[in-house]
Amino acid sequence: MTEATQTQTQTQTQTQTLEQTLNKTDLGHVIYENRKIFFALVALILIGASGYALYRQAKHSSALNNSVKVFEFQSKIWADAKAGKIPPADLAKSFQNLDKDVQSSPIMLPVVLEMGKFLYEKEAYIEAETVLSIAGSQNKNQIASFFVNTQRAVVLEKLGKNDEAIAVYENLAKEKDALMAPRISLELGRLYLAKGEKAKAQTQFDYILSTFPNDDQAKLAKLYLAKLAE
Repeated sequence: MTEATQTQTQTQTQTQTLEQTLNKTDLGHVIYENRKIFFALVALILIGASGYALYRQAKHSSALNNSVKVFEFQSKIWADAKAGKIPPADLAKSFQNLDKDVQSSPIMLPVVLEMGKFLYEKEAYIEAETVLSIAGSQNKNQIASFFVNTQRAVVLEKLGKNDEAIAVYENLAKEKDALMAPRISLELGRLYLAKGEKAKAQTQFDYILSTFPNDDQAKLAKLYLAKLAE
């Protein structure tokens, strides 16, 4: 028997052994009959798993890098601003120059809210609006977006931009399972009333009384409705 014939015989024996083993079960028979497709799928699954592992690793690395940049900003620029070493305009500019991923990083949120409050109290309303508008537009987390944008609406009202403040509140009210819905409706009603749009204001106050009658905001809604009735 030649060497080629021996090799062919061994291959046939291995194939028969594989076939005999797999054919012992229905599942094994299906796998054997479709072995090319099956092994291709296994390869795809392995590739996919490897790709996901690499993605998780890259994501972790990115999050770590963002954390470092947030810490650097917080310990240098933000610390200097609080100490009065740099003006509000430079603080806002430095925040603008950060990467978008850093601006919207979860660990940046407390810093953003603290900066917004700080700038508001310094009457640096334009700078506060700059920081909060960037953070609000970049952040996709509903809770984070709520706190940033409610603070931003207060700043916009202080700047006399009531229409923009209303737009912010309206967007928050449209969110599925909107947070603090009674308060948002009260703020909308109050701003509509300030604009002289009494019908829209009444709609918001009525909504609070009918939907959240036991909420603290309902008491204020009643007062505003009484004012409308005068």
